Amino acid sequence: MWTQLRDLIEARCLNISDKPFKLSTGAYSKYYFDCKPLTLHGEGLSLTAEAFLEEMQKLPERPKAIGGLTMGADFITAAVVVKAFARGLQIDGSIVRKEMKQHGTMNKIENQLPKGTPIVVVDDVITTGKSTRQACEEFLASGYRIVGIIALIDREEGGKAALEKSFGSVQAIYTTSDFPRAVKADEQVRADKGRIAAAA
Repeated sequence: MWTQLRDLIEARCLNISDKPFKLSTGAYSKYYFDCKPLTLHGEGLSLTAEAFLEEMQKLPERPKAIGGLTMGADFITAAVVVKAFARGLQIDGSIVRKEMKQHGTMNKIENQLPKGTPIVVVDDVITTGKSTRQACEEFLASGYRIVGIIALIDREEGGKAALEKSFGSVQAIYTTSDFPRAVKADEQVRADKGRIAAAA
């Protein structure tokens, strides 16, 4: 099943270009994972939810909630909540806004749950972990207990280790190493930098 999900990510999410992509960190890369074409695709989202539910079973404490920062966590959260309900499990979703809502409830967290609620924080891609960290800090400030972090893809650029130091267990369903075309593109960038440095 997860080979099927990996193949869908390869086909729908992995973008490679000679013109580097600007990442949310401000850095540039010749490959970019855009996970929205996966999480807005019926089969892709269904498989993603199954994979996250499986990873959640490995956590030392079972979460009663799932969530993260909009938009990376939105579709994953909703799909896992639905899949869990179909299995007779009660898992609620909470989403952290990037800015406080400017009208109505003025929420920073949508569907804020009682203090002490154990939550697994999710994201589609971890690079430096900045967006995941923002979600974790908001959840902690609101009284949630973080029992784990799960990402669909870890770009293996230090974010996972940094998050583990601050928040504990971090799991990734895939890493860049699982996608040979991305690895090759990354190697090309390092080779180009090496040639430039040698010529300087």
